[in-house]
Amino acid sequence: MRYSEILLTCFLMAFGRIQGNRDGALEVTYIANEGFLISMGGTKVLIDALFKSDHFVSPSDTLAATMMEGKPPFDSVDYALVTHDHADHFNPEMMSHFLISHPATEFVASSRTCEELPGESAADRRRSGIGLKMGEHRTIPGDKAEVTLLRLDHSGSREISNFAFLVRSNGFTIVHVGDALLAHNEEHLRAFDWSSYSVDLLFLEHFDRSSPALDIMKNIIRPKHLVLMHVPAGDEESVRAAWAKIVPRAVVFEKELETKRFAR
Repeated sequence: MRYSEILLTCFLMAFGRIQGNRDGALEVTYIANEGFLISMGGTKVLIDALFKSDHFVSPSDTLAATMMEGKPPFDSVDYALVTHDHADHFNPEMMSHFLISHPATEFVASSRTCEELPGESAADRRRSGIGLKMGEHRTIPGDKAEVTLLRLDHSGSREISNFAFLVRSNGFTIVHVGDALLAHNEEHLRAFDWSSYSVDLLFLEHFDRSSPALDIMKNIIRPKHLVLMHVPAGDEESVRAAWAKIVPRAVVFEKELETKRFAR
């Protein structure tokens, strides 16, 4: 076999792992607030999970230690993603501890977020420190997943560098919008090329249910399943009831380490 043929074969095998036949299951484990561990076949993605906030539901000390020490199910995490640097999404000391303990984990965040990390934890992180203008996107290919970052308006504040993440791996696609409201970002979301994405799971703020937002969700993003985020403790049932007539099967997690599997 010629060298060019070998390269093509290797590329097709890698591409197939990311976009081809679905390998394994799509599972989501709830951490707190907008934090989740997402298992996409054999790929593990941790997003907005390491934080401590006085105003929103946060992971318990026991759960935080479990994540930072890499105990199951937080062993062999492939990607650690941060949508933005607010305290209910990111704690620099906790993330630093995690990154030092997990040298193989690929860290993806904005330049502003990375600037807050203590010294050595950010060293040699090839994808760290990404800067995008509003509405811009960048795709990071990898052996385990393809990660696309799209900068969106943070609930009306354009100064905050909020990333939406689109992750594809083992034939699954998930979208996590951070603190972006869909209607506030209609221009950017409609300009993005969704034609090559078949979104299995969208993570969305629970209060983002205006008519324009629902139109974008149903006709632009078109997810098969919906997980609602930023749900205050004790409000789970009222949030579920508010969405019952919109998306009857919308998922509201109630306790940390609760895990749900999503059908293909």
